[in-house]
Amino acid sequence: MMEKTPWKSRIFFRYLLSQIPGWSMWGLVLFILQKWIVFPWWLVPAAMVVWVAKDVILFPYVWMAYDTRSPPNRPLPGSRGVVVKSLSPEGYIRIEGELWRAETLERGKVLLPGETVTVERIEGLTLFVRPASPKNRVSEIIV
Repeated sequence: MMEKTPWKSRIFFRYLLSQIPGWSMWGLVLFILQKWIVFPWWLVPAAMVVWVAKDVILFPYVWMAYDTRSPPNRPLPGSRGVVVKSLSPEGYIRIEGELWRAETLERGKVLLPGETVTVERIEGLTLFVRPASPKNRVSEIIV
């Protein structure tokens, strides 16, 4: 059985619809150029085909931007991370290889590099965290 592609036809359709204004402008530019500069008439449809082919070829590289149902690429409450730059009350933590700005929920508490924290809530791009457990300290931070 053939493995199904990760993108759906609705995403491809949305992508094609968003390309129509660009195709129209390119066609208009070609039409105007053909009137000003004399070149064979067959170059206009050939250039249109090349332009559309370019968009079809690029689709596999950009399709995720057109998928409105995919979740945002950010940690969710309950995610665990490791403090990279001391949180006193703000600093940076690493979650799944990404660096995030974070603040402690417990004012006055300093969290040192290597401590494990749990994300409690998110406001914008700032994560609000609590210490996960006193025994969950990581000895080395991989940067």
